[in-house]
Amino acid sequence: MDAPIIPTRWELRKVAGDWRPVWAVPDVPYVGWHQTSASLGQPGNTVLSGHNWPENSPFRFLYKVRVGDPVILYSGSLAFTYRVDEVLILAEAGQPLKIRLANARYAQPTDDERVTLITCHPYGSNRFRLIVIARPDHSY
Repeated sequence: MDAPIIPTRWELRKVAGDWRPVWAVPDVPYVGWHQTSASLGQPGNTVLSGHNWPENSPFRFLYKVRVGDPVILYSGSLAFTYRVDEVLILAEAGQPLKIRLANARYAQPTDDERVTLITCHPYGSNRFRLIVIARPDHSY
C-alpha cells in the first residue's frame, strides 16, 4: 500500500436513530489521520482510516496483512517502522450501538506507542470492521 495521509475530523451522523460523532474517512486516494490521535513516533495511538473500495482504494488489500508484517510510515523524510501485532475483524453493520461503541475503543488513545489502521471488510461492504494494530519495530 502506498497512499498519502491527510488529517480527518469528526462529523455528526445518524447512527441507530441517534446523532453520533463519527470519523470522516477521506475519499480515494487518501488515508485519514485522526487529528486527535498521536503523531508518529510519539506515545499513544496513531489512528489511520481508509476505504477498501473502489478498486484503487488505499486499504483495498489491508485484509492480506498478517501478524509480523512490517508497516512503514513516512512523515516528510522520516521513516517510522512498525510490526503488525494484531489483526481483528469485528461485526459492525446492523450491530447494536453497544457493540459499535465497543469496536470504537480501538481508535481511543493509548499509553503505548502504536498505529491502528481501520477499514471496512470485506471488499465493498461495511458488514465488518477490519482493524490492524502495529507497534514500533526497533530492529531496523
